[in-house]
Amino acid sequence: MDDLLRDLHGVVGVQGACVFDAQGRILASTLPAGVPNASLEAVGKTFARTLEALRVARRRKVADADLLYEDGRLVVKNLSDGCLIIQCTPTINVPLLNLTANLVARKLHERIKGKGPRPVGGAPPAGPPSAAAAPPASPSVAVAAATPLLTPATSRLQTAIALVDKAHEGKTILRLMGRGAVGLRAPSTGRLLPSAGEQDEIIEIAGRGGQSRQVQDVMASEGFVPDQRFNVLFGRERMRFAHPDTRQFVEIFLDALVSYHRLEFGSRLHLDQHTLPLVDLLLSLLQNVKATEADLHWIDCLFHDADLGGPGQPAVIDTTYVMGVCTEDWGWYKTVTMNLDRCAAAAPAVLAGEGLETAVRRIHRLRQMLEEAPKSLRWQVRARVGESRRWYEEPE
Repeated sequence: MDDLLRDLHGVVGVQGACVFDAQGRILASTLPAGVPNASLEAVGKTFARTLEALRVARRRKVADADLLYEDGRLVVKNLSDGCLIIQCTPTINVPLLNLTANLVARKLHERIKGKGPRPVGGAPPAGPPSAAAAPPASPSVAVAAATPLLTPATSRLQTAIALVDKAHEGKTILRLMGRGAVGLRAPSTGRLLPSAGEQDEIIEIAGRGGQSRQVQDVMASEGFVPDQRFNVLFGRERMRFAHPDTRQFVEIFLDALVSYHRLEFGSRLHLDQHTLPLVDLLLSLLQNVKATEADLHWIDCLFHDADLGGPGQPAVIDTTYVMGVCTEDWGWYKTVTMNLDRCAAAAPAVLAGEGLETAVRRIHRLRQMLEEAPKSLRWQVRARVGESRRWYEEPE
């Protein structure tokens, strides 16, 4: 079972998980060391009894519970013959977690059942219930915080993640990009930006140019139809697809995002599980020379949720990579520093208190690092020309 629990750790914000049987005994655990097994078993027994009590009170099975605390979060999944408890950060993206956790819970239930379940309350039932007695669909009970309702935005997000996972099965690498990906990595966007769910009607995905044929096969297997004319004209850099039934549209960028600047990501797609790395998502927003106030607010939320750090740390913004991009190309430097200044000025419109201070401090720190970093000879030559010549491309 440990292998299934490790799958949960691929979701940013998961700190550990534990599986209990119906009597509260530990079956598997990836929780941080330090908590005695006796204490964990008491927790497991309490949740098992709580889920059963809720079932009796509501006359139907309770699928899960979400307990939100000031410095942590517990998401509990009912396995019928036990429960799965996931320890998370308070700001974890619950819809994203559920996409993985529900699959893991189903597999755990099958494994526990195969070993002989011990139902709460005594002997197992004599036989399977009849269709007429089947309980209604399992609701989700939020004990301390409500799980977001399914919206068109979350539906698009689920489709996007399903495409990434489907591609992975065939060893094809796809990763989410655009505002949908930013929303996954910066959950505060859903809370702080009222129009966040209305953005990105087109699902944006990053892929490798050398796998364009495999990408087309993945899209076809999921019912998406190619935009033949567009793909013939731009297929080396971008491809577009549409689903005739769901009317969802997907645009896939191969190896790079070409807009006001060129952001290369083809060799970096493996660095994160479902999205481009945080730093690539940040640069994809910062490269927008004509960013609106709303665009700046998305960047502010990203700085609010993600700290600065170095390479090899998926949960932070890799400042080393930002330095590499901006100290080699004066155009990138000019646009990024310009937008960082604008983001700091725009932050009070969406952030407040400690969250505002944290985001602005990170923005100023990155801005200072860019100023102090040594610049290449190419950068210095272009800097002498300055703004007298346009330093960016006009996107098509």
